[in-house]
Amino acid sequence: MDSSRIKYILWIVVLTVQAVWIANSDGFYFIDDSSHFNYNRHYLDSFGQSIGAWHRMGRVLLFALPAKLGLKGVQIASALLFILTIYIAYKILDLKGVKYAEWVIPIIGFQPVLFNVSYTSLAELPAGLLIILSFYYYIKNMPRAAMISSSLVFIFRTEYFYAAGIYFLIYAYRKEWRVLPWVLFGPAAWYLYTTIITANPSQFFYDMTLHTRLLKIDAGVDWYYYLLHSAKIYGFLQAAFFAAGSIYLLLKKQMKDYSLLILYVFLGIALQTLLALKGLNLTCSIGQLRYIAVVGPAFGIISAVGLSFIYTSVRISAVKYILMAVFLFLMFTLGPYSTPFHNKFEIEKVSDNITEFAAENYPSYRLISNMHQLANALDESQTGGEKFTLLSQSNVNRYDKALIIWCSYLEGSPFVDEDVTLKEIESIPGIRLVKDYKDTVNNCTSVPIYAYRKEGDEYKTSRDIIDYLIADQTTWETIDIRVFLKE
Repeated sequence: MDSSRIKYILWIVVLTVQAVWIANSDGFYFIDDSSHFNYNRHYLDSFGQSIGAWHRMGRVLLFALPAKLGLKGVQIASALLFILTIYIAYKILDLKGVKYAEWVIPIIGFQPVLFNVSYTSLAELPAGLLIILSFYYYIKNMPRAAMISSSLVFIFRTEYFYAAGIYFLIYAYRKEWRVLPWVLFGPAAWYLYTTIITANPSQFFYDMTLHTRLLKIDAGVDWYYYLLHSAKIYGFLQAAFFAAGSIYLLLKKQMKDYSLLILYVFLGIALQTLLALKGLNLTCSIGQLRYIAVVGPAFGIISAVGLSFIYTSVRISAVKYILMAVFLFLMFTLGPYSTPFHNKFEIEKVSDNITEFAAENYPSYRLISNMHQLANALDESQTGGEKFTLLSQSNVNRYDKALIIWCSYLEGSPFVDEDVTLKEIESIPGIRLVKDYKDTVNNCTSVPIYAYRKEGDEYKTSRDIIDYLIADQTTWETIDIRVFLKE
């Protein structure tokens, strides 16, 4: 079977898997995604939020239009970016003359964490795309395009701006002075955007320090945390191919051609480790596996070099085809099959129930809460809309007729501007509890491989393996939500 036919088969397999996961997903990735979707969809209602370091200018502007088409619009738009990322990786390998370059399609397409975020409105995928796009322009000897695309990483994942810094040093060494100012293209775009919206020239610099000002909510991670989980993040087979590819490039003295990609990978891991390190804790949100999935496409290109080395070492065609089938099966099983469908979480189902309850029994009442899931259920901006209002003391005092929805995990949250405690709500004269939701939900059941998880001592090993594969890919929920009537 020739290379082009295998390429089309691999595209069909990856696209089919992506389509199945999207078709079966009516909810969000388990961290932040639903909040970001709300800001995307209601960008015109709350565009001032897009200047900040959490929502990120690039991500909001990229997904604002698809979000107008609803959740499926965002999922499909993100999936198209994923396909484009894989295609650029393929073109890089093709330019380098790597045999079996088409195998980068499942190598990247079936990376567990990257696949899990590949149909979301998160910033990791666009940042990863820009990093390898800049490398593509670099090897095509298009320095301005390389500098601009790497600089734009800043408006998606600010910390990965080091990619532009590396090109700056390279082109400065080459004395290509005209290219160097383009290193500031991304930061300048964000600065101008912020200044135009706020009319405050210093606001940009204040926003960039957001995560260092927030309360630290985790003890931090050990220095080996991301290294330990890297095989799980990029795929176990992909990690083996990455090692083989690195060794091959060293032996063949071709490491120089791919050194930037390898540098991106290890700098990304080192940087996220530094930001999350115990005792340092430079940011409030740490240890999430998706943070280093940004360099997954770069990792995948080196992995494809390793797979090429393995395949070219096999002389018997039948053995080669058997290996191909086994590799594809293992990458799928340890990749997408070990990631969840993005089903609605319990908090989203509760939000739907509350909005139906309010519409039926209290149609003219305001809904006051800090739950952005409730805003999504109402299809209003989480900053406030026709029915939805943020929970604050001033808003509680303002409305005589309201349903106040309190959620336990938001009390004391560093992401809540003004905390109104349960005790304060219960002390309001005439307040009455009308609904109460308490539950503990295991969302791991939405992971296909979880169906094979069995209790009993004889299944301990397989259970441990499955638990390891799905850990940090989704979450359990402890629901404690109370609806109070104020009238």
